Amino acid sequence: MRADFRDSKDFRDFYEERALGLRLGLVRWLLTAGIVMLCSRLWFLQVAHGEHYRDLSARNHFRLAQIQPLRGAIRDRQGRELAGNRVALNVYLDRERAPDPEATVNRAAEILRMDPEVLQGRLARSRSRPAFEPVLVKEDAALAEAAFLEARPSDFPALEIRTEAVRSYPEAGLAAHLLGYIGEASEADLQRDFRPDIRLGDEVGKAGVERAYEESLAGRRGFKRVLVNSLGREIDILGTVDPPVNGRDLVLALDLDLQRELEEAFAGREGSAVFLDPRTGEVLALTSQPSFDPNLFASRFSREAWSAMIADPRHPLQNRAIQSQFSPGSAFKIAMTIAALEEGVATPARTEVCHGWTVVYGKRFLCHKERGHGAVNLRDAVVHSCNVYFYRIGQELGIDRIAAWARRLGFGRPTGIDLLHEEEGTVPDPGWKREHLGQPWYPGETILVSIGQGALTVTPVQMARLVAAVANGGTLPVPRLIQYRAGEGSGSAAGPERIPVRAAHLEFLRDALGGVVNEGGTGWRAAIPGRGVAGKTGTTQVARVSAETDSDDLPRELRSHSWFVGFAPAENPRVAFAVFLEHGGHGGESAAPLARQVLEGYFSRAGEEAGEDVRTARLD
Repeated sequence: MRADFRDSKDFRDFYEERALGLRLGLVRWLLTAGIVMLCSRLWFLQVAHGEHYRDLSARNHFRLAQIQPLRGAIRDRQGRELAGNRVALNVYLDRERAPDPEATVNRAAEILRMDPEVLQGRLARSRSRPAFEPVLVKEDAALAEAAFLEARPSDFPALEIRTEAVRSYPEAGLAAHLLGYIGEASEADLQRDFRPDIRLGDEVGKAGVERAYEESLAGRRGFKRVLVNSLGREIDILGTVDPPVNGRDLVLALDLDLQRELEEAFAGREGSAVFLDPRTGEVLALTSQPSFDPNLFASRFSREAWSAMIADPRHPLQNRAIQSQFSPGSAFKIAMTIAALEEGVATPARTEVCHGWTVVYGKRFLCHKERGHGAVNLRDAVVHSCNVYFYRIGQELGIDRIAAWARRLGFGRPTGIDLLHEEEGTVPDPGWKREHLGQPWYPGETILVSIGQGALTVTPVQMARLVAAVANGGTLPVPRLIQYRAGEGSGSAAGPERIPVRAAHLEFLRDALGGVVNEGGTGWRAAIPGRGVAGKTGTTQVARVSAETDSDDLPRELRSHSWFVGFAPAENPRVAFAVFLEHGGHGGESAAPLARQVLEGYFSRAGEEAGEDVRTARLD
């Protein structure tokens, strides 16, 4: 039988050699392809995109670190600092140098007079961050505390004292609601488009001027180029890439002396007051009581302290000057007089007889003087605040004309003051009542509005603006806090607003308001010999009581609210004001004497030249 040639040794050797050659060829091809691909990738990385990847590599070693700017100062019209920056001694813990961080902070708590649990909490929160990031142990340490730690470096090797800028309010709670306060930017601030470069945790203005002028005060952060190690720890500063721009200083129209006199006059009472220059609208003084110390917010404000302030029933954070909305009482008779004269409903000679009450729309309405004023003309009605007279002209005017004139005179809308969250007040009419209450308007409501009661509400700044317009000849000024911004010029760009009132009618009203104070009217307690104070009292009832009831006999919460608004000197007004005291009793008994006390101090300082400006402006 013939043997198969495929079984021969030569064939097997040939076959295996050929198979090996094919495998080696495949390996050579794969190696060649791999080398080509590797070279291509290297060319792609090092040549085509080399610059990009070299930059990425550098970023692992070089970083841009922030340089915080200094916040701009806030000064009064004479250049005295109201808000600025001071150097604070802050104590930090370097965890890398602390073998036992818990023991270190416990020892530090004793020296720094702090609650150990608070420090342990800060230490616990820091554990999620790199160990080289320092932990703030105490902000604004006392000089003696810092000196004690600095003198014992071997005892406290992990504690470091740093000097850092902190916001400072030298006058503490003085003008606190006007100045406002700062705090850390929250998520809500970011969503409000606070300012373009804001970041979570940045210190930003939260209220008052600090908030309204945040962009001017904040400045712009800078950046420095730093060398870091693989963990991100800063090793060296290589230079400044973009220097910071410090915030601009602001000069307020505020007169610090007048502000101090105003707050001292309140003497613990609740309420607010606004003093304006009627020629410019500049806010010379503005207070809301009770107040608070904005320095509390510049440091780490504890959650407990914040909760206590929020829960305070007196609402110390509320700016009553622009947010309190109360009925103006008889102070609204200024607006009623203008409306009656302009609409031809009353003339200076019109006379009514007051018996202490009158019947309108079948209902009995009382005057504040139980026995009545007798026969009174319009001037007498203003001087002695006769309700009966104004009931009758209110009935003839009607609510639509009363509401229209109230709006022309600045009520029911913002004044434009350069503060946020200003309330508008309420000017009621049939349309308003249908929209908000779903009810019809009753004629008796018109009678209440005619003496500043009922649903009518105003803010103190609106009342100050009204009397400023009466004082200056018919221009509603825009109340403005800022007199000058470094590098930018004056503050508010909004202009004044002329009201359509004849000069003769304003002259009559100014004369009548002078009589309120200087001729035995309801505001006689505001009289200052030789100064010619003019004004109008107002009382807003909280509870129904007899007209002859002494407010001092009532519990505080049942006492009426008290208004006194006016201007001085009557012949050449330099200041217009509104004073409001919550539960102050009758306006002539409490608000008027307070205004007199403040005005006496104002005019006693350098005569009538008190409060000279850094820059001077006048209404056009």
